[in-house]
Amino acid sequence: MHRTLIGKSKTLDDHVPIVGGDVVDELRRLGKPLRNLKVLNISVTAFGTGVAELLRSSVPLFCDLGLKCHWEVTRADEGFTYVNKEMYRALAGAQVEWTDDMTGVWERYTAMNAELLRGNFDIIVVHDPQPAALRSYAHKGRHRGQWVLHSHIDAASAQDEVWMLLQPHILEYDALVFEDESFLGKGMEKSAASFIAPAIDPLGTRNMEISDHAVDHLLNRLGIDPERPVVAQIAPLSRESNALGAVQAYWYAREEIPGLQLVLVATASPQDPIAFSYFESVLKVAAEDPDIHVLPHPDHAGNVEVNVIQRAAKTVTQRALQRGFGIWISDALWKRTPVVAAPMGGIPKQVIDGKTGFLAESDEGFAERIVDLIRDEELAQRLGSAGRQHVAENFLICRYLREYLQLLQKLSSNL
Repeated sequence: MHRTLIGKSKTLDDHVPIVGGDVVDELRRLGKPLRNLKVLNISVTAFGTGVAELLRSSVPLFCDLGLKCHWEVTRADEGFTYVNKEMYRALAGAQVEWTDDMTGVWERYTAMNAELLRGNFDIIVVHDPQPAALRSYAHKGRHRGQWVLHSHIDAASAQDEVWMLLQPHILEYDALVFEDESFLGKGMEKSAASFIAPAIDPLGTRNMEISDHAVDHLLNRLGIDPERPVVAQIAPLSRESNALGAVQAYWYAREEIPGLQLVLVATASPQDPIAFSYFESVLKVAAEDPDIHVLPHPDHAGNVEVNVIQRAAKTVTQRALQRGFGIWISDALWKRTPVVAAPMGGIPKQVIDGKTGFLAESDEGFAERIVDLIRDEELAQRLGSAGRQHVAENFLICRYLREYLQLLQKLSSNL
């Protein structure tokens, strides 16, 4: 495995102006009995995913509390990476053509990564089900700590064949964590799991404060007119994220709002022929409309660019067809940007219809709400302020730390 290096990070004291001293004091109280607890986090990627963002923010803060917290990433070649991504899609509800050869690749590389696992840890947290078999393959005498599987996937509609492959391995864990009660896989009981919603880092590059001048400068560099209204969607240019649906909603809205611009920010690259075909269809449509701006690869739009676009947008949309928590919605809400989103997965817990944004299902419904928010500045400001407050109360990293510390306390009592 590869040890992940994290650069200079914020401390808990840096969060005091945002969450208050009492919140940070509570975290220090919860962390005190866990000082020197050795915790290893394992993920399949170090960049470009919600899991990576969460670990990049939380691991340094756990260390600030005195825990010996580490983060490692599984090793993979191109073939194993493809199998991992297909497994992810299957677990998230897509129907993939899963083969015996894919099972063999998955088993072989999981066993290899388990053999590469070094060090004695009190608690090992495996993030997401794809590497769940690490617990089964790990040397039992060498890794006797408590094992946690933290699934960041909505597995309620997982493809049966793939879920049944993983389930025996999942049941070997000492603790299971899901992001929401509705995300449990088939045959799992709520009483067998803990539920910890994801969170955003208000001080990270995706959410840090940026001046209006800097926002305008970056928009101009990206070819986006800061003087005209913008609607944005930050998601993969995929069928599951319904990028073409976002385009259609934008076209409907533009009939009422001349000069409207659409910005599509891709958070992942296509990994298979079907995804690439859809990706190309989005690019083809965008090429015919000069007011559709596509940042087609994560390298073209890092966290700073996402930050700027969410701040500049009159509204952010999430036209998703696939379930999931979608914590990036809270990134937009934190910036007081109202969101119009599909009522899927964890989205309704962030977008409270009519209070922090709007829920919609059809292209026409999305367009209607986009127009409402652009035309009615008072409405947009009211929803934007409520959205920021909702995130402050429910989806900031300090809440995530508190709930995780409580879980670690329970697990440490079994050591």
